[in-house]
Amino acid sequence: MASQSVNLFPAMAVLILTLIPLHGFAQETGKTLIENTCKQTEFPEECISALESDPGSLSANLTGLTKIIIQQSASKLGQTITLVDTLVKNATEYLTWGFLMFCRDSYNISFNQIQNGLQAFDQLKYDESYKSVAGLNKAVVDCNNQQGLEILNQVNTALFRISKDAMQILDSLF
Repeated sequence: MASQSVNLFPAMAVLILTLIPLHGFAQETGKTLIENTCKQTEFPEECISALESDPGSLSANLTGLTKIIIQQSASKLGQTITLVDTLVKNATEYLTWGFLMFCRDSYNISFNQIQNGLQAFDQLKYDESYKSVAGLNKAVVDCNNQQGLEILNQVNTALFRISKDAMQILDSLF
């Protein structure tokens, strides 16, 4: 009977050694998780840059990274609103002013939505959080469709890309 126990030991050892790397992958954090997560997005370089700019991302799991990229989207949106507000105040042509007002209003609505989306995220309502980020992404597309706003191309492109990546990462949570 003792010889049967001895014969099982090598099989159990192999099984345990096989499971250890799988456990490590499930708990993956740091640069490896950031890179693996961002590889799944449409704009991986921007995704990696956004996540690595937050020191908390190095110790975050996938859920934590998702929240960070949503927060980064909200931050980029806030910067864009400040820029658009300045452009509205300094616009000299009525048509340009009108298009800028459209963008500013859309972005202000999106800012409130993304704040609500962050609260929903904290309540594990990932679908609601996704909708808020998708609303931001739509606002960027709508603003980009306005004529004569080439001055916003660079910031709108950055905002579009980070919100698109946030949507793709969020989608992996539900």
